[in-house]
Amino acid sequence: MEKSKFIPAEEFQCELNKSLEAITEMMNDNISEEDVKETILNGMKRPSERRYLDIYQYEVIVVIADSEPCHFYVVTAWKTSNRKPSYKNKPYRKRRYMRRRKEGKACSRCGKAHLEYGTYPLEIAGKVHGRLEGYGCPNCHIVYYNEMSSEKIKAIIKKLDRPLIEPEELCLVLLYASKEPIKGSISFMKEAFLLFKEKLTEYKVPALSPHFFPYSYGPYSFDIVEAWYQLEATGLLTTEGRRSSSKETFYLTKKGEAEAKKIYESLPNELKKELPSWRRGLDELGNDGILKLVYSKYKEYTDKSKIKDKVLPRDMHGRA
Repeated sequence: MEKSKFIPAEEFQCELNKSLEAITEMMNDNISEEDVKETILNGMKRPSERRYLDIYQYEVIVVIADSEPCHFYVVTAWKTSNRKPSYKNKPYRKRRYMRRRKEGKACSRCGKAHLEYGTYPLEIAGKVHGRLEGYGCPNCHIVYYNEMSSEKIKAIIKKLDRPLIEPEELCLVLLYASKEPIKGSISFMKEAFLLFKEKLTEYKVPALSPHFFPYSYGPYSFDIVEAWYQLEATGLLTTEGRRSSSKETFYLTKKGEAEAKKIYESLPNELKKELPSWRRGLDELGNDGILKLVYSKYKEYTDKSKIKDKVLPRDMHGRA
């Protein structure tokens, strides 16, 4: 059988837009824009498990992308390897964006809105590094940056003092900060939200945004949920109790403690000293107390909440 003719990147005539996750993973695995284009042009294409994204593979490079006529939205890309299972391995990342998409809706991540072209703020460690062009979802806030914006983001990331903390690492840090497990998926989600929004920002620790958005019980993140699954699948985390309930309890395994310790030790000294008492304080609040704290401080995340009237008195609703 005659081998197909190789198509170079120069013949890629469509728009190529990438999420911040895709940009950082490409940097981590030393994948260029040309590599991604050539993988899409020459790679074997197959539908994802959820049918709304396509998986392209050419030699060792895999690209996960959504597309519409002459527009590609790259979710992530990685180089295949024979490494042992680890949350650092990339294939699981495709799960984060394989949500059920409604007819005519362009966002494969949440399936509830059309992507809109515009300029979007790039925020890392509480600092906004300008507004950059791309396609964003007004519901879940994922942004796919265009090629010019992607190059600017790469330059910004290269200047950072340390690698960006990923959602899995954020969860490991949160669990390691106390010897006690975290009880309840809602409490875990809200503590992860506060760690990202407040403590990492306060100490200028750069982190990939978990893309929190307003949902049924306040701020919610698909990325945090997928981090739980991935950490459990790789033996770093274990749970007891009914999933997605107040009875679900999250523990680090011995292997998870060892991995979390390495990440924790890389944090600023003052933050390492503060986190144990900070997390203990949140744990003592309990599920209802954490909800009240988050709802009162971040009203913009409560406008879709099913329980806002129960959590906050009406005179505290404000404008949400």
